[in-house]
Amino acid sequence: MNSSQALFPGGPQRWRAGGGAEVPAALPSVLAGLCLAGSAGNLLLLAVLAHELRRGKSGPANALLLNLCSADLLLALYCLPVRIATYSRGSWLLGGFLCRATDWLLHACLVAKSLSWAAVGRARYNHVLSPSKCLAWGRARLAGVLAALWTAALLLPLPLLLFTRLEAGAPGEPLDCVFQTPPYASNFMDVFSKVYPLAAYLAPAGFTWACYGRALRLQRERKKRLAKPGHPSRKVTRMLLCLSLLFQAMWLPEWVVWLWERHAPLGDGPRPPPALLFLAEVLLFLNSAFNPGVFMAASEEFREGLRSVWGALDCRRAAEAAGGAAAREPPQSLRDLKGEAAEEKVLPDVEHFWKDRRNTAAGEESDPVPWEHQCDS
Repeated sequence: MNSSQALFPGGPQRWRAGGGAEVPAALPSVLAGLCLAGSAGNLLLLAVLAHELRRGKSGPANALLLNLCSADLLLALYCLPVRIATYSRGSWLLGGFLCRATDWLLHACLVAKSLSWAAVGRARYNHVLSPSKCLAWGRARLAGVLAALWTAALLLPLPLLLFTRLEAGAPGEPLDCVFQTPPYASNFMDVFSKVYPLAAYLAPAGFTWACYGRALRLQRERKKRLAKPGHPSRKVTRMLLCLSLLFQAMWLPEWVVWLWERHAPLGDGPRPPPALLFLAEVLLFLNSAFNPGVFMAASEEFREGLRSVWGALDCRRAAEAAGGAAAREPPQSLRDLKGEAAEEKVLPDVEHFWKDRRNTAAGEESDPVPWEHQCDS
C-alpha cells in the first residue's frame, strides 16, 4: 500500500507510491526472505489444491482457497520484488507502467483476499447448514462467484491506477512514483478515502465473522442434540476462522498507516514512525508466506492431499522409467520371433550333418590310416 508521507502542504494530496523514504535498512532483506518463502509455499499449496480439484473434490471452499492461494502467489511474485527493488535503491527504476500498476495490483490482491475470506466463510456456513446442497455447486456458479469477486477487487482501488504517475524532481535527482490527487477529484478522493476502508476491510471482515459465528453455533447445537451424526467438523471451521482473523489482524497496521497519511494534517503534522512502517510492510506480506504452512500443519485433508501429490509424482517417474527401459529392450514378442527364425535356420543344418554321420560306415573317408586296411585286404 502507500506507506509514505505527504510531501507538499497546502496543495493537492501527494504520496510517494510504494513506500516512504524513512524505512529501516533491513527491510529489503526481510522482504526478500518472505518473497522466497511465499513463492515456494504457495506454489506447493496451489499444486495440492489443483490436484484435489482434479480428483473430484471441487467444493466451493476448495475453489475459493485456490483463489486465495493465487492472490498470495501474485503478491509474492510481482508486488514483493517491486517493493524490494524500490526500498533497496531509494528511487523508482521500473518505468511508468509499473509505477501506475503496482500499488493498484497490490490493493486488488488484498481486496480479493478479503472478499475471498468472506466467501469462504459463507461457503463454510452453507456446508454446515446443508452439506449436500453446498457440494451441488456447479462450475458455472463457481466461475461466476470468482469473476464477480475479482471484478470488485480490481474496481475498488481503481483511483490508485488513475492518479499515480512517474515524476522527475530537480535535474540529477532520482525519479519518484507518486500518487497525486488532481484538484478536480479532491472531493471524490475525500469520500473515497473514507468509503474504501469500509468496503475493502471492515464490511468483509464483519460478514466473515458473522458466518463463522453462525456455523460454530449451529455445530455446537447439533453436537448437543446428537440428532445428526457425522456433522461437519468444528475443527475445520475453527481453522478457517483463525486464518481469516489472522489475515485481518496482519492487514490492520497497513490500514492504520493508510488512514494516518490521508487524514492527518498536512505539513507540520506527525508522520508515521519508521517502526510502524516496518511492521506494516512485514506483516502484510508475512501473511502470504504464513498461510501455506498453517494449512499443511492444521488440516489433515491438506496433508493427505500433499501425500497424494507426491504419490502421483512417484507413479509418473516410475512410469517414465519403465517406458525408457521398454524402449531400450525389444519386446518379448519380437525376441520370440527372432528365436524362432534362428532355430529354423540352424536346426536343418544340424539335422543334415547327423544324418550323414549315421549313413556313413565306419572306416570310410574318415579313416585316418586307409592304406593299412588296403594292405590287409
